Amino acid sequence: MKKIATMLTAALMLFSIFAFAHEGDKVSALVKAAFLKDFSSASSVSWEQSKGYYFATFTINQLEVNAAYSEAGELVATSRTIEFDQLPLSVSIALSKKYTGYILPKTAMELSYEGVTSYYVNIENDRQVLKLKCSSGGDIQVDRKLKKR
Repeated sequence: MKKIATMLTAALMLFSIFAFAHEGDKVSALVKAAFLKDFSSASSVSWEQSKGYYFATFTINQLEVNAAYSEAGELVATSRTIEFDQLPLSVSIALSKKYTGYILPKTAMELSYEGVTSYYVNIENDRQVLKLKCSSGGDIQVDRKLKKR
């Protein structure tokens, strides 16, 4: 249960903290060294620290990427926005089959945590919006249902 709580906390922080990101004066040398090892070609790096984690927003290969590090300099999670057609084939096929009649998005959020990559997609029809979590293998879970007004 603790692992799930940690994963959800890291994911939520990755999605929300970057709206307020700025160059962190208090990023430890250990975290900076780990970041430079992991993402040596990164540019436009900005940092934020919150609740024992360091969050970096940066550009690599012309893509904006987010990364979360523990205080020990361990990479906890990464996320990025991808085009819908970049989803694994198993995910796009599963979405197309299971959610006919829904409007599929142009983008999705790719989140990697402890070596496992998940994809977050928002789809909608005339009645509701579904926030979905998809595994690389095409398994889909409904994270949240929102009724349209």
